[in-house]
Amino acid sequence: MGGMGQINTSMEQDGIIFREQYVPKDLLDKINSFYKDTNDRLSGGPAELGGEFKSTQKEGCWDRPLRLEVDDNPIHQLLDMLKKDFGEFIIHTSSIRYLAYPFTLHTDIRGSEWLLESRKKYKTGWTLLIPLAWDEGYNPGTAFFSSPPQDNEPLYIEKQDVLPKLENPSYAKHFSVKSLVKWKNPGDLVFWENYMFHCSMHDPNWTYSDSKHCKEFISIETFRPLN
Repeated sequence: MGGMGQINTSMEQDGIIFREQYVPKDLLDKINSFYKDTNDRLSGGPAELGGEFKSTQKEGCWDRPLRLEVDDNPIHQLLDMLKKDFGEFIIHTSSIRYLAYPFTLHTDIRGSEWLLESRKKYKTGWTLLIPLAWDEGYNPGTAFFSSPPQDNEPLYIEKQDVLPKLENPSYAKHFSVKSLVKWKNPGDLVFWENYMFHCSMHDPNWTYSDSKHCKEFISIETFRPLN
């Protein structure tokens, strides 16, 4: 268990789970080979390349589908592992993400109407990511937050060395840092309860590119079945 607001290497705490090298290397190799051979076109991307992200803050990624319709896709072995360890779930959004700039603080709620419709069909689930690769010299990680701020947690502004700057700095007063999860290896698992505020950890010594991603990971958002 890591301390509040400290960088963790292995933890299960307050709706956040980190498992170092969760995916066995042989399965990780199969997954990487499958997507390399599939060679899908990527969607999205930084606004500088005509992507869908229009914020004045530089943030963005490319996405490719997981191709869950392919029966011999090795990702199904990973999904079986996750269901065995964490229980049954229903995937509602999934992709491999190629991140060019860090995402600032956000949740995965699409809107109030979307949330109301979701509650009619499902229970709250989990969001997970599994790192696949990152550029040499880059220090990737995921940060999680409490809102309103908790007395035993550092404020957002106290961790500006590892958190991206907010487009509206006054927004920072609403958040304290629950945990900073440093990615250690490809195949790690970062797993958290849906709708928790989170963001990409920022690497102040890294020069971000308008045309090239610096890390890639599997991203899966899930619900739990009602029954």
